[in-house]
Amino acid sequence: MENQGKILVVDDEEVIRSLLKDALTDLGYEVTTCPNGQSGIKEGTSNSFDTVITDIRLPDIDGIHLLGEIKKADPEAVVIVVTGYPSFDSVRDALKLGAHDYLTKPFNIDEITFTIKKAVLFRQTLKRNKELVEELERKNMLLEQQNAILEVRVKERTANLQKLYSDLRKTYIDTIKAFADALDAKDHYTRSHSENVTRIAVKIAEQLGLSSNEIEDIREAAQLHDLGKIGIDDVVLRKPGKLNDEEWEKIKSHPLKGAQILEHLGYLKNITEIIKQHHEKYDGTGYPVGLKGTEIKLGARIVSLADSFEAMTSERPYRKTPLKKEEAINEIKKNSGTQFDPMIVETFLKIVDKF
Repeated sequence: MENQGKILVVDDEEVIRSLLKDALTDLGYEVTTCPNGQSGIKEGTSNSFDTVITDIRLPDIDGIHLLGEIKKADPEAVVIVVTGYPSFDSVRDALKLGAHDYLTKPFNIDEITFTIKKAVLFRQTLKRNKELVEELERKNMLLEQQNAILEVRVKERTANLQKLYSDLRKTYIDTIKAFADALDAKDHYTRSHSENVTRIAVKIAEQLGLSSNEIEDIREAAQLHDLGKIGIDDVVLRKPGKLNDEEWEKIKSHPLKGAQILEHLGYLKNITEIIKQHHEKYDGTGYPVGLKGTEIKLGARIVSLADSFEAMTSERPYRKTPLKKEEAINEIKKNSGTQFDPMIVETFLKIVDKF
């Protein structure tokens, strides 16, 4: 069986280590186990793993400390914390330190293997991003060297570089959008959500008279705005009732997770910032940072309104009956100046009949 990835399991219970190792090995993963925190830190910081699973309560040091040490050695490490004694404080501390997910004992083996599959996919996506960056840098270096030697062919080389840039950007965006489309397709509540948000956001941007480059950035950011949800458990995404504190913290992490996937590519900085900020609110009460007013990028303010309007007028797990169009418009008006930029609201109201 093809190796699906490398997993490190840190747990002081031998039965848990054996259970996870047997189950994950059967699925094609290469599994290393450690019985305590010190050996886990040594193994986790000296080797590269696609996912690290650690118990919070360990005989020598706690899993929160282990998580911090591994993230110091590899900021992009994907770590899942597990505990039999859950508390909101432990969840908050783990997520603040960069934990990818949080599970409680006793766990269903199908649940944890599914969570691990998603975590490994997330890690491998980040790894692919770095490879794309390195490939782009290598090709840029080759082009610069050739231009220095053959200055008379500068125009030709520049054209080649522009085409490479365009092709690589398109390939990368198409690849990442495929992940986003797969996420939408898995859930009938969100199917076509990104496309609808994109359509509304682009119309607003056009009405504002933005440049073609600005509109294209908004188009791509809107298509990928929920990309970070690929790293969130489907059980949380599809929960029909009210989310608890732990689940809400996970949901709030998706703008940063989406930005993390794209942040290594400098030429996507505008798109990355729009994705990161699309849940900020005009009055500063949004997340993940609490930006306010024009501190929030214009593109993010546009995508925020488009995302909210589309969500209100669509079926959702927590709301089976969508709002009527007029009801949604009234909500947008009601939240002008608090959740939404009044200028964006005014522009939206001029063109809402087109939706």
